[in-house]
Amino acid sequence: MIGSPQINRCIRRIISPALKENGFSKVETRKAWGWHGHVIWVLKIKAIGNYLSQVIGMPPMSAFVEIGVFYDFIPFGVYAPSKIEKGFVPEIEDCHIRSELLCTLDQSTLKKVLFNPANRKRKDIWWIEKDGSNVEEVVNNIKDAFLKQGVSWFKKFNDLRLALREIEKERDCYNKFYRAVYFAKQLRNKPKLNKYKRLFNEESDKLSKETFTQYGT
Repeated sequence: MIGSPQINRCIRRIISPALKENGFSKVETRKAWGWHGHVIWVLKIKAIGNYLSQVIGMPPMSAFVEIGVFYDFIPFGVYAPSKIEKGFVPEIEDCHIRSELLCTLDQSTLKKVLFNPANRKRKDIWWIEKDGSNVEEVVNNIKDAFLKQGVSWFKKFNDLRLALREIEKERDCYNKFYRAVYFAKQLRNKPKLNKYKRLFNEESDKLSKETFTQYGT
């Protein structure tokens, strides 16, 4: 069975140079970051692991790629530091907007053995054979997905006005209003700042009442 060291060597040889040439200044084997003004780009390549392998039926070294953007003008919130320290390096889980790269290889022959039809149609996971016979093909396709899907996605969310418009399309919730407040503040958009402060406070009050009802006496 192929192991992480062999896959990692292939990633460093094929994907790392493409990341460095397209906006990423800190590149590790499976993680990368790019600093662009108030925006930090984050990319992570991760194996699905043994548990998910058993659940969906793909080999454990099969991979998915998460991408995200972190905005340094948005405080963390109640349970984390309210201030972003100099040199802070966010994880993908910290990002304020997240997405994924999609596989464009035809892996239908490999996936036909999967029990669940939905898993056969999944494009968010690259199937890597246990013997590693298709590793180079997969890693090249991840690189192509980054260049064709990822680069434009990252550049899109460098535009703060456009990013706010995308956030505004999300379903109404605490997290949406929280982010929108700080975007409006950064953009000096007073009408939207007042709007989202009001909505955020209303949502906070509603959540507080729900919590009290559930746990209060």
